Amino acid sequence: MYGNSSIMYSNISVDSTDSTITFAHHTDGIYFHNTHATTDATVKLNNHVSVLIPAGGTEYVCIPGDYTQFQVITASVTLAVFAVG
Repeated sequence: MYGNSSIMYSNISVDSTDSTITFAHHTDGIYFHNTHATTDATVKLNNHVSVLIPAGGTEYVCIPGDYTQFQVITASVTLAVFAVG
């Protein structure tokens, strides 16, 4: 699925104070890791689709699809994120 993709965005510390993160290119998928031990994180994709990233995980959660922006909605959580496209 991502054979010809490369990492187009990477950040190990994204939170709700960062507002909306916009990409210069469309994605094939975005990977999220919630670093908070007990609080799930809600992330809004393309300003309308919301996904839940569980707390305390040991792996990244892949959300496949064509996205140009995301925003962390839940306060007091920090996500590590990378996008491929």
